Amino acid sequence: MPHSQHPRIAVIADAHFHDPYADYGFAGIVQGGGRVTFRLLADTARSTRVFNESYFALHHALDGLAESGIRHVVLLGDYSDDGQVETVKAVKKVLDGYAARYGMRFYATVGNHDIFGAAGRHRAKRFMNEDGSYSVVSSDPQVRDRGARSIVGSDRMYCQGYPDGLDAVGDFGFFPRPGDLHWETPFGKDGDPSARLYDVHSPDGKTTRSLMDASYLVEPFPGVWLLMIDANVFVPVDGVVPGEAGDLADSTSAGWNAMLTHKRFVFDWMKDVSARARRSGKSLLAFSHYPVLDPLDGTTDEEVSLLGRTGMSERIPVAAVAEALIEAGIDIHFSGHLHVNDTAQYRHGSRFLVNVAMPSLVAFPGAYKVITIGERHLDIETVGIEDMPLNPELRQTYDREIVPSGLDAGGMLDASDYGGFLFEHLGHLVGRRFLKREWPKDMAALVRSVDLADLAALALMDKPVALDDAVGATAAARNDRVLQGRLVARLKSAGARPELLRDISAMDFLADWYRLRMGSDLALDWITEERMALYRAVGRLYAVVDLADANAAQARFALIFRMFEKSLSGLPSGNFRIDRMTGAISAGDAMANAWLERLGGS
Repeated sequence: MPHSQHPRIAVIADAHFHDPYADYGFAGIVQGGGRVTFRLLADTARSTRVFNESYFALHHALDGLAESGIRHVVLLGDYSDDGQVETVKAVKKVLDGYAARYGMRFYATVGNHDIFGAAGRHRAKRFMNEDGSYSVVSSDPQVRDRGARSIVGSDRMYCQGYPDGLDAVGDFGFFPRPGDLHWETPFGKDGDPSARLYDVHSPDGKTTRSLMDASYLVEPFPGVWLLMIDANVFVPVDGVVPGEAGDLADSTSAGWNAMLTHKRFVFDWMKDVSARARRSGKSLLAFSHYPVLDPLDGTTDEEVSLLGRTGMSERIPVAAVAEALIEAGIDIHFSGHLHVNDTAQYRHGSRFLVNVAMPSLVAFPGAYKVITIGERHLDIETVGIEDMPLNPELRQTYDREIVPSGLDAGGMLDASDYGGFLFEHLGHLVGRRFLKREWPKDMAALVRSVDLADLAALALMDKPVALDDAVGATAAARNDRVLQGRLVARLKSAGARPELLRDISAMDFLADWYRLRMGSDLALDWITEERMALYRAVGRLYAVVDLADANAAQARFALIFRMFEKSLSGLPSGNFRIDRMTGAISAGDAMANAWLERLGGS
């Protein structure tokens, strides 16, 4: 098939689907003439993803694909809320419906939330009761929660392991199916789980487990190979007997770093696949749940200096991963997991590797991507789902919860659409989660106490200021006419309006800092140009700050603004084109680029 005729491929990552209309063994609440099982807004308010909205977000995205005539859809892992048996069945029901109505074909890979080890693990979730209180529904009968009205045991909440956890989604690529032009695994063409086992050893070498690997290669239509990598790595824990609780380490922070040690056979297979693809003229695209390059614009070192080792920094792949993939002949890889929209590139001589990091459907900025395969280019279009209406039943349910609990939901319930809800959700997480869990207490206290004008003044202070003294120093600076005069002059020379800085709290800035970090190009649709100009003007003040005293407040904020600038100046990540011959990445209208290529243009 000529490249110009290849069907487009959509990529959806981290849908984290929760079906409020499924039966989890819990009565739920009466809403809209039926019974529903809604998660608590309180849980959403402190999680990096939203829960109940996931049901509507996945349907909205698939409806958009159906309307666009796209029939091939990659699911980049974490397609389920947390791998619960009932949830995975619900995912299958939804996808089967779109397959039947529109002829869609799905190609999935697993994420850390979909499946666990060989035998699975227990899951417990809080569901709302009629009066706004909650009950815990758990597959573990021993779970306890003093705040719950009741504890409900249900085996439908269990997260299965390999291979049982794949049974419900087997039709979505994990096993051979009619219509595939080619299908194989690292072990051959036998799809039976018993033929797809590998040995993994505990760090001390005393325990060896045989686990299934769910990777596969599929040719969905002539000329295109999709390399779907199972990058979950479950390592036996030293001293724990197989079969006991905690016998396998969670894969959440393992990813490709652990693949280097425990799944070398996958790299060998990828190298063989890429060589065959080149010989036969196939366009090869690689997918896995976990990133193979840093999707945070090279800010990991600054993050560690600023915050120490965080959950995010622990998940960043080392450079050896990129080297190994380039050696295996992989040039384009799509990833999820971190809910970050980003494009990253690594070069080794004339060879390169591009990682397209996918945003989640259930976290800001909320989007999926569409791939158009050209003769030598890939055109990537990012499609936001921010215009999705909010379900009125959910708002009614949240009101039931908020009235008795007094929950502070920030601006989430003031949002008029899904995009606004996700925007407010991430902003709310700054105070509710990130500052509490990840930021040093003295930094968190300072951010809560000052505004952007104070931060600008801090950058111009002649001597290093200790974090504990920064609130007092910035308060005194407000009455320092000389310093304020210098500040106004510097800001005006940068084209910024100094009088606007007092209207922006440091918390407001940090919320936008996180939005830019997670959304890259897409965040610029939500942060006004005027506000961005103010941020960048203050950032230029910090660009010349002496970092010799790393513990000074000025040095801390210099790191923050440096990270902000890196996030702003990264590679295009909205609509862009990748030249597969040179690795060049250019911003532009992906649909227009694809149309020009079909006409034989450049």
